Amino acid sequence: MPMLLGSKGSDIMQWRASVELVERLRERLDRKWARSTAREAESFLGAVIASVEEELSYESQLDEELSSLHRSIREAESPLQLQPIRGRYHEVVTAHFRRRSSVLALCGACCSLHDALLARAIELAEERMLQLGQGRAPIYALLVSGDRGREEETLHGNNRYLLLHELDSPRFFLFSRQLLLSFREAGLLAGEEMLWHGSLLEWRALLADGREPREAAGGAFLAPVTPFDIAPRPEPQPIQDWKWRLEAMADLRFLTGYEPLGAQALSAAALCIKEQKNRDPFMQVARRVITLPLALGRFGRWRLVRSGEHKGEIDLEELALLPMMMTLRAMAVQAGVHGGGSVQRVRALLERGALDVDLADRLLKAFQCFMQLRIESEIRTEQGGAFANPEEFSLERDQRIREAVEAVLSLQKIAYQKMVGQL
Repeated sequence: MPMLLGSKGSDIMQWRASVELVERLRERLDRKWARSTAREAESFLGAVIASVEEELSYESQLDEELSSLHRSIREAESPLQLQPIRGRYHEVVTAHFRRRSSVLALCGACCSLHDALLARAIELAEERMLQLGQGRAPIYALLVSGDRGREEETLHGNNRYLLLHELDSPRFFLFSRQLLLSFREAGLLAGEEMLWHGSLLEWRALLADGREPREAAGGAFLAPVTPFDIAPRPEPQPIQDWKWRLEAMADLRFLTGYEPLGAQALSAAALCIKEQKNRDPFMQVARRVITLPLALGRFGRWRLVRSGEHKGEIDLEELALLPMMMTLRAMAVQAGVHGGGSVQRVRALLERGALDVDLADRLLKAFQCFMQLRIESEIRTEQGGAFANPEEFSLERDQRIREAVEAVLSLQKIAYQKMVGQL
């Protein structure tokens, strides 16, 4: 019942889970009716109705609490006030996941939280500009690449932000500075993560170049600026650890700002992908991606972390989920599919004949499995990643994870045949 109630919208995974649950319920009712009296049948239906009402009441309470948290986000008076609200929001959606085990419900809630935090952080940055006498925010477009770009945001999402401006003016760089500070205070950026910013021409040049840009000095960018000073014109900020990555272009999504400017940035990324997908740099990346090691080694043994905090555990993020995401991304690019998350890419590749029905079904189940493990790991460790201890697996869970990893291996073999074998 929880899985059915956690299935909202028309997504293929949610729809399939709902259908399977209804089918199991129908079979149970058929067995019950075959050997029950009318009174027993009535009692059974009453229990089912009571259970449904209880779960619907829980959903209603959840909606009310999340709505209250969204109001608190909109009313926050500083970016620092957003962090405890974010923590409470995580507690609420974590409780929902423990009860429902719905990956897509949690991802949807976390995407909604991300966008609400981001919207308020931007408003507060604009207000700070006005308070300091720096004028209004200029025309801009904010894009994201990573978990939010694929709509796969979890409790500890990993994202890169790109801020594009239309006019090269000092006011934009003042706004960039305030936005970076606001994002860091709100917890949207951590550590040394930077907010890439530049013009549309600089973005196109970065896409065309494909090489890692030189590091910019973050300290100069964050140096104190008095209200009426003209900010120095800094070099375009790099995307941290930038290389010729498919993720930076293929997972790109417009978030907010001037939509025509964002559309031009997305079009530039799509054009770059189209031009590069049959060239050597892309094929080199594709080869590395579709030959990444997986969690199962020789003779069906698990590959375990050998040292550190997670010694003896399986790093399913590096050895299962990421290889699956990156292989699907490479195949989607090759097939001319731009944007979307892992589930959407499976569906698109199935429609184009790049995957058969059986493998698509196995991949959807594998994605569900790995994401559940990732979320469980995030809840348990309060940090990103997906670690699991095989000694704690039941026979059923062990078999489920093995089948999921084998589905990714099948995907890699198909990708190799289609993308490397043709050379």
